[in-house]
Amino acid sequence: MMHIGIALGGGGAKGLAHIGVLEVLEENGIRPHVVAGTSIGSIIGAIYCLYGSARAMRERAREMIHSKEFKDLGLDKFYTESDETFERFRREVFEKFYLGSLLFKKSHSKIETTRKLYKDVFGEATFADCKIPFACSALDIQSGDEVIFTSGALADAVWASCAIPGIFPPFTAGKQVLVDGGVIDNIPVDIVEQLGAGIVIAVYLGHRPHYKGIPDTGFRISTRAQSFVRYFFDQKILARADCVIAPATRDFHWADFSSLEELVEVGRQATQENLEKIKAVTSFWFRARKFLSKKI
Repeated sequence: MMHIGIALGGGGAKGLAHIGVLEVLEENGIRPHVVAGTSIGSIIGAIYCLYGSARAMRERAREMIHSKEFKDLGLDKFYTESDETFERFRREVFEKFYLGSLLFKKSHSKIETTRKLYKDVFGEATFADCKIPFACSALDIQSGDEVIFTSGALADAVWASCAIPGIFPPFTAGKQVLVDGGVIDNIPVDIVEQLGAGIVIAVYLGHRPHYKGIPDTGFRISTRAQSFVRYFFDQKILARADCVIAPATRDFHWADFSSLEELVEVGRQATQENLEKIKAVTSFWFRARKFLSKKI
């Protein structure tokens, strides 16, 4: 019989919606046989698989977000809830300063702060400790190879998978310099399949880009074009999934980790809306038919 796999995509703070997805699946008796995550999906996926339940994930996420180590990452500098002109100006000035600062340093967040955060979350746990088989990915910017983690320390693997270029320091292992797996594969559908899943549920945190006005600089033209490249590349990946859950995260900022409760609820709502299809593709008869069709 075909195994059920869940592919948790990247998206920064928007990935907190993964928690709501997993909560609703668990409440409806839908338990994956394997899980793969990319970027923020690797954090949520690793915690879920390590403990084997979504029940306490919201509280664990809250503890991590309010920890000193997380606050020391300085991600709040990229986001402000205020609509005041001065606050928006302050953020824009910081973002310009941040881009310039990358000419002189590897990342916004410091190596020791990043290492301590992941150690505090996962301790000495390894992939072998997971109650549900788990994998995550990173990109080796030395060789250009995708690196898929299925063994070793969870803290190291998740760090590598979450190392957004310029935001978090790369994870180095020997000659490898590893950054966010979402750079080349933002929804790990193929990794879930490699773990043995025949039925894939993908959780996608992206959306079709929408812009107002005409871009007036080469930088903005290039940025806009690249956003469409990523979107259409994601669609090709998602086409291989049996069911796609797409929480409505468009209006949330990638660095807004203060919106934990709202994002979890967005994930719950999207899963409830897709529950009929999810139950259909995870049913015994659907799995049996798909298994037999591959044998013929």
